[in-house]
Amino acid sequence: MNTVDSSANLLARLGTGPHRVDHVPAVIDRGEVLRYLGYPQEAEPTERVLSALDEWIRKAGRRATPRATYVVVPVAHLNNRQLKVRLPEGGEIAFNGAIGEFLGAAQCVAVFIATAGFGVERLATELMKQGDPLAAMIVNAVGAERAEAAESVVIDELRACAAEHHFAPTLPYSPGYCGMGIAEQRTLFRLFGDTDVGVTLTESCLMQPIKSVSGLIGLGPAERVEAFGSPCDRCELYTCAMRR
Repeated sequence: MNTVDSSANLLARLGTGPHRVDHVPAVIDRGEVLRYLGYPQEAEPTERVLSALDEWIRKAGRRATPRATYVVVPVAHLNNRQLKVRLPEGGEIAFNGAIGEFLGAAQCVAVFIATAGFGVERLATELMKQGDPLAAMIVNAVGAERAEAAESVVIDELRACAAEHHFAPTLPYSPGYCGMGIAEQRTLFRLFGDTDVGVTLTESCLMQPIKSVSGLIGLGPAERVEAFGSPCDRCELYTCAMRR
């Protein structure tokens, strides 16, 4: 089967959407929480942090409502500075930025929004008002982990479906990072139309709830995605928190 057929079959399978993710594994990755708290992998937290960590991971986990939504669209045009995708209802929409560096092997693109929900944000705000910034920081870190966990479910679903057609996903690429302006959020959200994803944009293009993540995931022939490699391998910003 050639790549054009594979792309068409993949779109036939995933092209009607948006798709919802309502079930995210409840186990919270402690290592990811520590990473969002700013601890390098080899660093050991202080006793004060360790004593509070498990308690607030548990409490924040109860308040989190992680979920996600995504839509898969075909690529109409792609170069190093722009991506155009075809809309389900007809026409095209363009994303600007260093697109080719991340999605250069893509024939389709999955556009996603994932969130931890408002619960963790409200709990963190309550804790700050109560004068417990450490607990609030841990809760916020759990919120980031829960949003990322919802994103991971999207990636896993895409990877499983793409593999059936000898395709594979690229790394996610988000507005506000690596040469893609934050204003591209407006373009991203337009793909969801009136669909209620539980996340809205402020005038400055920040998402509400705060612990949310959005982005683009390329889908292309597996051998081309592998050969293209990770742009993180070519990036010299070694301290980047988004490095994969």
